[in-house]
Amino acid sequence: MSPDSVSPERAEELSGILEELEAMNEEAMANNIWIRTKWNSASQKPWHTHDSEPPTIAEHGLPLENAKAVPYIWKWDYFSDYLYKLAELCPLELTERQSILLTNPAFSTGYKVTNTIRIAISIYKKGDDAVPHMHTPNASRTILSDGGGYTYVEGERFPANRGDLILTPNGTWHAHGNDDDTPVIWADTLDWPLMDFLGLIWVRNDHENAKMNDAPEQGFSTKFFGNGGMLPRFKGPSRGIGKKQTEMFYYAGADIATALKDLRDMDGDPHEGIIMEFVNPANGRPLFPSLAYKAQLLRPGEETLEYRHTANSVYSVLEGQGVTTVDGTELDWSQSDFFVAPSHLWRKHKNTGKEDAILYSYSDSPIIDCIGHYNAQGKTKAGSVIELED
Repeated sequence: MSPDSVSPERAEELSGILEELEAMNEEAMANNIWIRTKWNSASQKPWHTHDSEPPTIAEHGLPLENAKAVPYIWKWDYFSDYLYKLAELCPLELTERQSILLTNPAFSTGYKVTNTIRIAISIYKKGDDAVPHMHTPNASRTILSDGGGYTYVEGERFPANRGDLILTPNGTWHAHGNDDDTPVIWADTLDWPLMDFLGLIWVRNDHENAKMNDAPEQGFSTKFFGNGGMLPRFKGPSRGIGKKQTEMFYYAGADIATALKDLRDMDGDPHEGIIMEFVNPANGRPLFPSLAYKAQLLRPGEETLEYRHTANSVYSVLEGQGVTTVDGTELDWSQSDFFVAPSHLWRKHKNTGKEDAILYSYSDSPIIDCIGHYNAQGKTKAGSVIELED
């Protein structure tokens, strides 16, 4: 439902809610959080699906500034308070979703953690139902709550349990909701700032035209692509209109944790610990041409050697506690925190807890590699700098 289609009485009520949200934003923005108070606005219409007229390119909604992201951590104990207040106060009809966006203190404008990556933390209560939509940015959900809620992608329904990774590649119809008594919370990771700078943002909300892949087979992602080392050599059903991204849309958090812990007795990587990358099962490439996804395990007391690369990395803490030092800045993290290690800066991780720590990371390394500028370096125990293959 659009704010323009409600009754005058409801419009007045929504206006009052918006004023209250904006007042709350005064405090939140001072702490590098933005409470969503408006609908997403696309820079242009999807020209290739409508008519032959060229699109009108709007001003960038998230301008690329002459500024570099700085190391920063967003603490769950702090930003979750705003999330729950938002869920209590703000209906879906006002913003089309209830979410807060993490913002990097280096940027004076734009709701982003780096010049290429946006992180939004969303909450859905019982009965919330976001209508199907499609957009050009690649996106994913990392589930932070223990259960509740769901996402549809091209008609395939995925449950939402802690640690699950649900992908919505560009050009896929998707929808979200919750029919459980417990609110569902997840982190949306998108390449929105990059797509916006390139003038490639469009969003379709004409959900009456969404085919959602007609009648897809439920569990298709796991059945078709979930057998490691065995790839079907016949084409499955259509999985959206985007290009060069994965057609496997779901990884269960329990499976991710099991895979990491099955490897915990191995030496691992001196700069990363036990680490795995989520890849497009059809070709072994990153999930999206613009974003790479990884999961890593650090054992109690484990401290990695210093590492840097020419890409931005954003981390989500799924389990455990520790500290990551980025360019001399210590970021103390615990469960459900988020932090950013900007490109070119030395960083190292340490598990300071008594249990295994699991981190997910999201990086813009594929786009840097595509244009021929990806490099990675590490330090030895003696402090010498070495070139790394990544």
